Amino acid sequence: MAGIDSIKEIIYIYGDNHNHCFITSGINYKEFVQGLPFPLQNILLLKHDIQWSEFNLNSSFYYVEREYINQFILEHSEHDDLCWIDFEELADLDELEPKEIAELLYLAHKKEPLQKPFIPRLNNSFAYMNISDGMYQKVYYKRTNDFIFMLCNVISYKITQLQRRSLNIFNRSKQINPINIKLMLTLYPLMEDGLIIDLSERVENRKVIEIPIFRVDFYSGVDEILENVEEYRDLTNHIANLTYSKKDDEWSVVQV
Repeated sequence: MAGIDSIKEIIYIYGDNHNHCFITSGINYKEFVQGLPFPLQNILLLKHDIQWSEFNLNSSFYYVEREYINQFILEHSEHDDLCWIDFEELADLDELEPKEIAELLYLAHKKEPLQKPFIPRLNNSFAYMNISDGMYQKVYYKRTNDFIFMLCNVISYKITQLQRRSLNIFNRSKQINPINIKLMLTLYPLMEDGLIIDLSERVENRKVIEIPIFRVDFYSGVDEILENVEEYRDLTNHIANLTYSKKDDEWSVVQV
C-alpha cells in the first residue's frame, strides 16, 4: 500500500446508503485500490492527467489495461482531479452507444450519475472520483460490502504501518489482521450521519489498541466538515471504540 509518510490518521465517512455512495477523507487512492476485495481489471479514465494511457476511438476515452494498473497507482498523485470506472473487457469499449458515452461524460463533469453510475455493458463495480485536489473521494459501489471490506483492510493497514513508524529497528510489529466485515457492518447504519474514525487519538497498551469512533449527529454540509475534519471532531459524540485485542488477534466494537 502507500508509503508510511503519507498515512492520514483521521478517517471521515459519509454514506448515502440508498445509492451505495460513500464520501471519505483520510483514505488515499493507493489505500483504496489495494484494500479492495479483488483486483481491478481495467480502468476507463473519464477525467485524468495520465499521459501514457491508451485511447479508444469509439468512446474517445483513454483507459489503463490491467497489467499497467500498478504503474498507474504508483504514478497517480492523490491531488490530481480524477474520475474513472472499472470495466472487464476491452472489446466492450467498442460497443458503447452514444447514450452510454453521454452518461459517462455527465458523471465526469457533475461528479454524480445522470441515472445510475453502472454501465451494464461494461459491468463496472465502481465509479471513483477524486475531488477538490484530493481532499476527499466520492465512490459509488455496486456492492456495499466492497466498501466495508476496503475500509476494514485500510484501518488495519494504517495501524500496522503507524506501529512500525513508532518502533525502532530492534523491534518489529506484526501484521494486524483486518477487521471482520460483519463487525464493521454494525456501524454501517450510522454512516449516513457521518463517522470520524480517529487513529491519531488511539490508546495502546500491552493488551489492546483502542481507536475512538465519533458520530457527526448534527447538521452541517459535508464540504464544510471535510475542510475542517479535526475541528469538527471536537463537536462530535464519542460513541464507541474500535478495539483490537493483541492476545486474541481480534477486533471488537465497544460502546462508550
